[in-house]
Amino acid sequence: MSTSSGPSAAPPRRRRRALWWWIGAVVVLLVAGGVVVAAELEHRAWVEAQAEYDAEVARLDAQAEDSRAEAEEAYVASHETLVAAIDDGRPVLRASKGQVDDPAVRRDLRTALTDAEALRDTEVSYPVTTRTVEEVTRPHPFLAETLPQVQIELVEAAEPAPADLDAAAADVAKATAVVEQARREWSLAALEPAVVEGRDAATDLDGQVDAAAVAPLQDAVARAEEVLDAGPDAVDPDEAVALRDTLLTTTEDLWSDRLDQIVTERRRAARADGVDCRVDRCVALTFDDGPVAETERLLRILERKDAPATFFMVGDNVAKNPDIARAVADAGHLVANHTWNHPQLTTLDDATVRDELRRTSDAIREATGTAPFLLRPPYGDVDARVRALATRTGLDVMTWNLDTLDWQTRDAKETRQAVRRNVEPGSNILLHDIHSTTVDAVGKIIEDLRDEDYVLVTADLLVDDED
Repeated sequence: MSTSSGPSAAPPRRRRRALWWWIGAVVVLLVAGGVVVAAELEHRAWVEAQAEYDAEVARLDAQAEDSRAEAEEAYVASHETLVAAIDDGRPVLRASKGQVDDPAVRRDLRTALTDAEALRDTEVSYPVTTRTVEEVTRPHPFLAETLPQVQIELVEAAEPAPADLDAAAADVAKATAVVEQARREWSLAALEPAVVEGRDAATDLDGQVDAAAVAPLQDAVARAEEVLDAGPDAVDPDEAVALRDTLLTTTEDLWSDRLDQIVTERRRAARADGVDCRVDRCVALTFDDGPVAETERLLRILERKDAPATFFMVGDNVAKNPDIARAVADAGHLVANHTWNHPQLTTLDDATVRDELRRTSDAIREATGTAPFLLRPPYGDVDARVRALATRTGLDVMTWNLDTLDWQTRDAKETRQAVRRNVEPGSNILLHDIHSTTVDAVGKIIEDLRDEDYVLVTADLLVDDED
């Protein structure tokens, strides 16, 4: 039996080819899977980058919108606060003029207002900063794409800055408060003397005028006293000033009416006695600066001549010589006020003027039993303020229109000649009973005047064109 070994090697080669085919297929599948996975991962990364890009752009856009709105809102709020402070401060500054004595107090408010108004009127701007969203590129060979760079402007703040406006408003408010406090203190200081004047007037006029006429003054005094009692922290300066004005006006009006009534009644009584200065050639001899010892000699001359006169007395001399002042009044002459110690009234403050007048009137009332109603300001020095103060003290101002200069010449003949040369109907003749040379001249002066048919009267009976 025989055997063969040749053909048996072929089948193993076919098995190797099949194996490589499967290996290739697996590799292809693996590569394809890798490509798919890589593509998916790249896509997801791009989507995520795109989302982050869009979110950053959206965030910055929203921040830009909010930053401008917040800046505008902050500026408007601070601007309104500043305007309100200015609106409060400006009228306080105006009202304080003539009230607040310390110029530095008003100057601080004026400066604060000027600075605040400059800020108020400055045109607002909104400076910005730029934020950048960088570009994003997709390095895909088939789907290449780029998201562009984006620049977004964000508002930093308003210019002028709200903080600066707030600081200016605070400065104005602080300065305003200081001026307001000063006004409150001033208004009380101004109200107090008006209360004193009103109270004195109500007392002095009691029984001289109807109670109904004095009632408004008494009511104003009562209200003002309540304000004074409340003190500076509680006072409304505008109310206090209005009360002061009411008191001053009411006091002045009441006294003006009463002074007019006094003169009217005296002129009516004179006409009843046959003296009417509207038709008669009236003149008045007036004597300033007494009473002194020479006044007694003058009284004897006037009595012998049966001549009336007007005596403008210095309060200090009245206090020293009350008996002489009483003798003048008892002789029928008119006693009037010539201040306490003969100052130049326009150079004095209100309180000192009132004291000069009030002390003198009180001294005359105490000495003679009657209060004076005429005032001759020393040196004829008078202005509207002094006139108003005099009226509210119950005195009508009277000067003169014929100055004999007896105080200068100290010569009886010269004094007499001054009268003869210058006298005319209505002359209010200025003389001084403190000079003996003047008293020496009086008798001859009276004779000269009567020789010219002049009628001697007290000064209040003289009339002018307005009468």
